[in-house]
Amino acid sequence: MPNETLITQLDELRDSYVQQQKAITALQAAFKANTDAQNKTLKALKDYNAAVDISAAQDAFAQSRLKEEVIDPLVPDLRRELKTVTTVIGALKDASVALRGEPVDVIKLDKGVSLLRASNQQNLGDLLPELSTELELAQLALSDEFGQKLRDALAQEGVIMTRSGSKFVIGRFELEANFSKRFIALRYGKDLVIPRVPITVDAALKAYQTASKLIVGRSQEGKSWIDRFYEAYQNLQHKQGGDNSRINIVDCYVEFVVLSQGRNFFSEPSKRTFKDYSRAEFIYDFYDFVDRQRLAHNGLVVKAHSAMKSQTDNPTKSMWVVEGDSPYDGRYIADVEWEKE
Repeated sequence: MPNETLITQLDELRDSYVQQQKAITALQAAFKANTDAQNKTLKALKDYNAAVDISAAQDAFAQSRLKEEVIDPLVPDLRRELKTVTTVIGALKDASVALRGEPVDVIKLDKGVSLLRASNQQNLGDLLPELSTELELAQLALSDEFGQKLRDALAQEGVIMTRSGSKFVIGRFELEANFSKRFIALRYGKDLVIPRVPITVDAALKAYQTASKLIVGRSQEGKSWIDRFYEAYQNLQHKQGGDNSRINIVDCYVEFVVLSQGRNFFSEPSKRTFKDYSRAEFIYDFYDFVDRQRLAHNGLVVKAHSAMKSQTDNPTKSMWVVEGDSPYDGRYIADVEWEKE
């Protein structure tokens, strides 16, 4: 059922803003009329050439500073106020119309709430929390409906989906649905792999299938991978002077990508000749070969060091490595080094 009390409050508040809008427009018109009238009077006085002495009147009008000292300073403020009031009126209308819908129009309501919040109007303070609650409830209702349909579609493919709050968990992947902006994003662990597709069940299913094939379904030879990873580590250690045995994992990934390029890329670097190796692919391979299989290079294995709190928010300093069957089962890795088996 629509929140009739909230809708009434929005409509009443919009009416008050409409009156304010009319008052501003009327004042602007009065200022303009006054300025036009003064200009016409000055011209008429200048053109007058008859018996009556109007010099005093000419001096009085010429010395009048009403436009310069009163009207001109107020005009910019009035324009800004009118712009704000007009925006608030539109936002209140959007919110009211959205709440009357069955179901609630999440896109229109989100737009209205965002504009009202940005307007910083003091008399909106009590309404914004209630509007935000209505938006959350509307999104939750859509999320429930969408989630059930997606769960059924995945079940037909033999894939189990669970839910974590407003997000959907499909194996090691996390799918986030943004109903206000009408798109979904897919992550492997915490790394974005598909940033934006339409918010439909078919698009979500295809996104998961594509990402799963690209990351989990690849055929990668472990021995060659671990050898190349050691080479990347050695290159970086040499560049950094060889004093520190711990090397940042993100730097290793970048060097690994460079080493993975073919001869065509080095002779003609371009998008066409570049061999892509995504961050998510590297993270998957790192866990598989370093942690799960514990592969060695000449009797040496990788020792991974967990990231400090200050590094976890910086994607250039650490990587979230999924170590279980859920995107949330893992840890942030900052540095790696090699040690004997």
